Amino acid sequence: MKKFETIDADTLRERLAGDDRPVLVNALAREAFDDERIPGSISIPAADALRLAGDVLAKDQPVVVYCASRSCTASPTLAQKLVDLGFTDVSDFDGGLEAWERAGHRVQRTRVAVGV
Repeated sequence: MKKFETIDADTLRERLAGDDRPVLVNALAREAFDDERIPGSISIPAADALRLAGDVLAKDQPVVVYCASRSCTASPTLAQKLVDLGFTDVSDFDGGLEAWERAGHRVQRTRVAVGV
């Protein structure tokens, strides 16, 4: 079975700044994506991969998926589904939003703070 590559925050930052910029995909539920995401990413929840991926992504373009943290299973699940669907350049950003923010990178939030 074909597998996907796992990358860290530094590698993701380098790839996003490079010439062959990947499509960055948040694998969490749409509500979680709406609350918090890496800027420039799109939402394809792992549960909706079969329905959405082929309409949104080209099978030969570089794709990096991520979720909330290293313990979250949504992004490796989505990465494997994409590989199984025939996508040829799939990577999983292992640390997710938690590692991205811990590395000092910006996270886009749309949550409204209540009771502050």
